[in-house]
This record gives sequence, C-alpha cells and structure tokens, in this order.
Amino acid sequence: MSAITMELQLRSEEEKKSPAAKGWIDFQRRMNGHVDFYRGWNDYVKGFGNSEGEFWLGLEELHERTKYGNMELEIHMTTNDTGIPLVAKYSNFQVGPGSDKYRLTVSGFSGNASHDALTYHNNRQFSTKDADHDNWSRGNCASDYKGAWWYINCGHSNLIGNFNKTDAKGIWWRLPYRILRYTEMKVRRKL
Repeated sequence: MSAITMELQLRSEEEKKSPAAKGWIDFQRRMNGHVDFYRGWNDYVKGFGNSEGEFWLGLEELHERTKYGNMELEIHMTTNDTGIPLVAKYSNFQVGPGSDKYRLTVSGFSGNASHDALTYHNNRQFSTKDADHDNWSRGNCASDYKGAWWYINCGHSNLIGNFNKTDAKGIWWRLPYRILRYTEMKVRRKL
C-alpha cells in the first residue's frame, strides 16, 4: 500500500464522520503544476504525488475501489480563462483490472460542465507515454498530448496533460475546448 493510499484511507475514514463529505475519495488533483504528470505506466499503476497537493492515486488502487461497480464520479474543474467552477458528474464509474489495462467504464453524465467529455472515452484502456493502448493509428496520444488518459483517437478530454500548456498538450475539457487550471476527480459508492 502506497503512502498516498494510506493517507487517503485515513482521510476517508475521517470524512465518513462528516455529513458534508459523504464518502468521497479523491483520486486525482491538478492545481499548480508542481508535480510532473508526464510519467510512465508503472507510476500510473502505483500512484504518485502528495494528497494535500497534486497527485494521482494509482490505477491499481482505483480498480480495487471501483471493481464491484455501484460507484459514481465527480470531476471538479476551473477554467483558465474565466475561472468559472464546473462540475461533471457520472452516475456510473468503474476501472477494470490491470490485465485489461485498467479499462474505463463510465456513463450517466450530468452537471454544469455543458459538455460530456468523458463518456467518449468509455470502454478505453489507459495509455501512458510508454504504454500505448489507444486506437490512434498515427501515434501515441499520451506522447503527443504529454499526458496519460483513457484515450481514443486522443479524445474529448485530457485532465492529465501538461499543466503549463495552453493548447492541446495542456489540461483540457471539451466545453467546447477549454484549458483548465484546476481539476479534481473523486469517486464514492452510490448513496
């Protein structure tokens, strides 16, 4: 169990005592560019960063927490240009096992993000710069977009791109296309 996993597990237990938190488990946060997210497969499997700042929980931990289904996802984002806070909610979220390259299952969009930019990636395997599982015939989306994600022909969202870029190699969500300065992804068992 990684230090991030242990820290988040303790925080999760504390949050269960708070009626406002209702069991949410953060698994990704981007806020200042202090952590390099352009990493290889093993880092994404294990997780990295600091849960008080920028981090990725880890694909294996995410699979373990979602493998039985009945999970929902919230993505909190702030646009770079206007600073408007946005939320994309998904009533169904699951990450498959490592043997299937942590395949994404997601559906049931709602929220004020104005566009569902994640369901397009449904049923896709996770890709990193050194593990190309997308179906783009002209290259590796993770390498080209300087990130990692459940890419399909690169896609409609890239929440793990380069923090300091203001183009497709940055952190973006199709709103239509907007660069983001803050993202946080979290899951919980459906209430």
